[in-house]
Amino acid sequence: MGTIFHIELYAPDDATASKAAEAAFARAEELEQIMSDYREDSELMRLAREGARAPLPASNDLYEVLAKSIRISELSRGAFDVTIGPLVALWREARTTGRFPDASDLAKAKALVDYKNIELDPTRRTVFLKRAGMKLDLGAIGKGYAADQMLAVLQSRGLRRAMVVAGGEVAIGAPPPGAVGWKVAIDTADVKARKAPCTLVLHDAALSTSGDSKQFVEINGKRYSHVVDPFTGVALEGVASTTVLARDATTTDALGTALSILPVADGIRLAESLPGVAVYMVRQAENGWKRYSSRGFPESCLGRN
Repeated sequence: MGTIFHIELYAPDDATASKAAEAAFARAEELEQIMSDYREDSELMRLAREGARAPLPASNDLYEVLAKSIRISELSRGAFDVTIGPLVALWREARTTGRFPDASDLAKAKALVDYKNIELDPTRRTVFLKRAGMKLDLGAIGKGYAADQMLAVLQSRGLRRAMVVAGGEVAIGAPPPGAVGWKVAIDTADVKARKAPCTLVLHDAALSTSGDSKQFVEINGKRYSHVVDPFTGVALEGVASTTVLARDATTTDALGTALSILPVADGIRLAESLPGVAVYMVRQAENGWKRYSSRGFPESCLGRN
């Protein structure tokens, strides 16, 4: 999935810890085989090749991720969209070549992006792509889902005091012994301007930070993020980060992207409409950093303007 998975856990002995961790990593590998768009033999890539011919039966994991994706797409009115694959491919190339994608290529790719062209049949558990050439990209939800599933494996083995980190996605179980929660440092866009990174203490929750500190490209003096706006077909400009808190990492992962794309006020409104969800946004402006938060985000991080 293009990132490093990291587990911290408390167990009664080394053997229990090792076996549980091995099972959790095996679960991540299983999901990689299902959801990767880098592997031609993955279930996702088979769907891209054959899903426009006839409805294809989907594994439980792929079906659940797509159902959740469509739900987040509906809530965000398309700001989050897993059919964005053709556009993501163009911007991956742009990050390699340093050249802005060709306008005609962008137009062709954008014409294939619309989550409403995914048809799920809940009875048969099938997926149908209504347009040939569609390509799904689970990069903004798959890591969060994998982190949730890995934590579930650990918990099924009785190891509830655990935390799984998948890049910017964190799935958090019960707190460590003698502590109120796990300390999680947030890599916000303004981290260099702060004396220290913002740190939260969390348990039985999830957190995701979507930003461009590591994946971006500069073209003609402008900085473009790896996050692509499905409405325009263009990668987001400038320096920014969006941190989302919720009950599960599948939700925080997807919302992290959606709320990065939506206007700040709309993003906060959406977060506040969802039970257990809170967001903290950092945006770079001409006169310095702008910071915004929804109700419910921990006060410890709120360096207000």
